[in-house]
Formats: sequence, structure tokens, C-alpha cells
Amino acid sequence: MASNLTVNAQGKVTVSPSVTTRHYWRGIMVSNSTNYEMDLAYTNNNFTFGAWGGYAFDNTYSEFDFHVGYKFSDHFNVAVWDLFANRDRTSIDDYNYLDFDKSTTNHLIDASFNFYVTEQFPLSISVATMLYGRDLDASGDQNYSTYVEFGYPVKIGGETVSLFAGLNPFANQVYGESFGFVNVGATATREIKITDSFSLNTWAKIGINPQAETANLILGIGF
Repeated sequence: MASNLTVNAQGKVTVSPSVTTRHYWRGIMVSNSTNYEMDLAYTNNNFTFGAWGGYAFDNTYSEFDFHVGYKFSDHFNVAVWDLFANRDRTSIDDYNYLDFDKSTTNHLIDASFNFYVTEQFPLSISVATMLYGRDLDASGDQNYSTYVEFGYPVKIGGETVSLFAGLNPFANQVYGESFGFVNVGATATREIKITDSFSLNTWAKIGINPQAETANLILGIGF
């Protein structure tokens, strides 16, 4: 469960730690190890600024991201993330965080536009594009890999299950080699009450990548 520290009358800081069995993102298995993850965010009205970190228990992967977002309405928001993971480096200590040269950087600037239709028709649509960084084509030019995801909650056995389908709209992108679905599955969540003032937020996700022909069951616990 996230713990909130009030900063002033207009904003708050939210600390959200969690543990996941694997780090799975947009159909990509980023880390096969159990991961400790943390989000530290400041929200003021419709603006959010934060930092996210992920660290593998077997010391094979680490990630540190900054993110900003703005909520224009209940139906539309935007977010920009500076993604920095060292999973392709020769060791976890080979960080080079201040390297922003396009040909060598491990940063990725990712912008997303997120739409929500209505409560009566709760379809969500997210479109994200990598604008700068390590997403390069064979010629060394920016590839602008794009990911489109559709989400819809349904009631199953009295519980809400979030269905999702992620699409790779172009050929030779980081998500897949051709047009098609790369991340299809469902997420279910449950809050486990420990005491009157403390609960664990648990979730389970089935993620299938039809192009890569992979399937995964990911478990997570939020504190």
C-alpha cells in the first residue's frame, strides 16, 4: 500500500514499493529475476513528477527512470519517461548515466498519450513512442518504435479483471519485427488486509507475446 506524506495543501509525495517475480513490460521480458521496484512521485493538482527504480535480486539488472505527467481531464493524460536500464551493459556497474549521445546512450525518452472513454464504456487506449535514445535502426537513425495498447475491465466471478491487448503498428520496431499483437493478456488484483491500518496490494498478470511466441505469469506485491 502506498504511503502518503503531505507536503502542503496542494501537493503530496507518494512512495510505492513492490516486489515482482519478473519485470515484464509491453511484451518484453526485461528481467527474468525477481525484482524489487519503487516509485517515488510528487503530485500537485494535475501534474506529477517522479522517479522509478527496479533492481534484480540476482544483480543482473537495474533501472532508474524519471517521469513527468499531466492529467488534462478524466479522459486524457500525457506522460514522458526517461528510461535508463543497464541490462545490455557488460556488468551492472557499467552505468554511464550521463552519456546522452544517441549512438551510445542507454537512455530512452518515451512519450505516451492515454485516453479513457467513459465509465459506461471503460475502454482505455494508450499510444507510446520512443522519441530519443537507444532505439536505433540498422542505419543508426532514430527508429521511433511505437506501442499501442487497448484495455478493458470485465467482471469475472465477482472480481474485476483487466484485459489488455498491445499492438506493434510498424515493422522492425523494438517490440516486434512486423505489424501485430505483441502483448495480450489479463491482470487481476486483490487487496489483502493485514491489520486495520496496513494492507498488501497483490496482483497477477498473464502476458502472452504472439510474435515472440512467449507466455508468462507474473506475480507482484505492493506495500
